[in-house]
Amino acid sequence: MRYITYPFVILLLLSSIEGSAQQFLTGKIYKKNSAEPLISVSIHNISAQRYDLSEENGSYRIQVVPGDHVSFSSVGYIADTVTVTASMLTADFPVYLDVRAQTLKAVRVGEFSNYQLDSMDRKKEYAWVYEHDNTPRVDHNRKGDGVGVTLNIFRNAGSKEKQREKLEKRLAKEEEEYYIDYRYNKDNVAKYTHLTGDSLKQFMIKYRPSYDYCRRAANVDILVYINDSYKQFLKGD
Repeated sequence: MRYITYPFVILLLLSSIEGSAQQFLTGKIYKKNSAEPLISVSIHNISAQRYDLSEENGSYRIQVVPGDHVSFSSVGYIADTVTVTASMLTADFPVYLDVRAQTLKAVRVGEFSNYQLDSMDRKKEYAWVYEHDNTPRVDHNRKGDGVGVTLNIFRNAGSKEKQREKLEKRLAKEEEEYYIDYRYNKDNVAKYTHLTGDSLKQFMIKYRPSYDYCRRAANVDILVYINDSYKQFLKGD
């Protein structure tokens, strides 16, 4: 029995040593020249082929070793890549992403709206979450104001797959919020209510419609909703 148990003890010790030696690059990701945190930024350890997403407060954490190359990317921002040094692992390492210059000014480009184009870009950005083979699958048959991508949630039992499924559900929820922002956008609300500053911000938050409503409503319905909500807002309701 001694000769059988020793190897197991050694393996346990090696596993313990390996676990304690793990190092992580941590910190928060911000919009450049701002204190605004960026959520769901894709963090890719290129050297070790590990991935993660920044949290709702912009914080991130990814396993690394000195010398690894780690990229930070998000739709609408210029990607940044850093080479990990030992000093970067001793404290939080903040990351600042610069906004990418917008080249598409038209409301629609071909069959797709700007929202749908951004949606497809997000699908490509998070391909490592959605697809086993990292190949983005986009439904090009959707037109009009529909969501620009089709989600493909997979359900496997492994821990990595469960983590991916969790991230996919989170991204799906965020995609719904992007869609609401697209239908109930700040420019339109300001145009029809003439609200500005804090008043506009309060109105946008208080009367933000649901995703289901935005999916059902025609453009004219959204305008009527804004108008009716504005009347309530003036009454202090």
